[in-house]
Amino acid sequence: MMSADQLSLYLDLEEGQKADLEVAARAAIALTATVREIAAFIDPFSDVKLELIDSSEGSLFLNTKVRFLSAAGPKEMTLYAVLFVCLTWIGTSAVGFVVEKIEDHVWEQAFGKDFAKLSDDDKKDIADLVARAIEANAGKKPSERLYAELSQDPAVKGVAVTKDRNKKPSSIVPRSEFASRSGGAVRNERVIQRRTTRGIRKVILVSPVLVPGKRRWKFRIGKEEFGAPVHDTQFVDAVLSGKFPIVMKSNVEMTVDLEVTEELNDGHWEAMDYNVWRVLGAPVQFQGEQTSFPLDKK
Repeated sequence: MMSADQLSLYLDLEEGQKADLEVAARAAIALTATVREIAAFIDPFSDVKLELIDSSEGSLFLNTKVRFLSAAGPKEMTLYAVLFVCLTWIGTSAVGFVVEKIEDHVWEQAFGKDFAKLSDDDKKDIADLVARAIEANAGKKPSERLYAELSQDPAVKGVAVTKDRNKKPSSIVPRSEFASRSGGAVRNERVIQRRTTRGIRKVILVSPVLVPGKRRWKFRIGKEEFGAPVHDTQFVDAVLSGKFPIVMKSNVEMTVDLEVTEELNDGHWEAMDYNVWRVLGAPVQFQGEQTSFPLDKK
């Protein structure tokens, strides 16, 4: 039987994709704020803390245990109400329900096997608390922030809150609803997300810069051309002095330590800036194979 104090944030992910850790962390913080605000409305003397139990991939489950204390001690029915309101804001089936007409399948979806141990009086008490909290929009604003945060990660295609961490929720809010459910929580200014990757790459030299400075050399990877300053001063000085006469012909391949900065635009990462930090190999005149660096200082 599931405990009243267990709650999982479920992120439905695109096939083969991983959730962005920073986005997932901000969403988890928004979930915590949602639970706390609901609890504070229902029981102003309560103290709530969400503790991470574990997480699992597949899509992603962030499993938590809700520590709920009140001046009068733990109150299970109040905790049930808190979780029900949370399920309402971050779910699909319970929104807009009429208290007197909550059907059994809604209770069962929310509480699973715990539903069987709730008496009619228990359900009425919980429903009354839930109705008051929803009418007051308790927890709605931080739940909107959760949708706004998740909208920043294109890997997330749906979200749900569930008490059963062992199976995929039956009701998942699709990504297409994130914008409307964010309620304007997304900042008006454009939120720019960037990432920087760095690694050893093979590039084709299109045109060098044969003057000192940080002007951009032109390279190509596949069909994509890009400009990048070469920060390897030892290599640049050797080229300019004639110590390393690079081949001047088409399709000159070089091995470089390349840094790429990308921005997220309409769900796709686009390269915005390039930097070559080291040149690890390049062909010289009258030599077919690449010469490796560092350069011979003799």
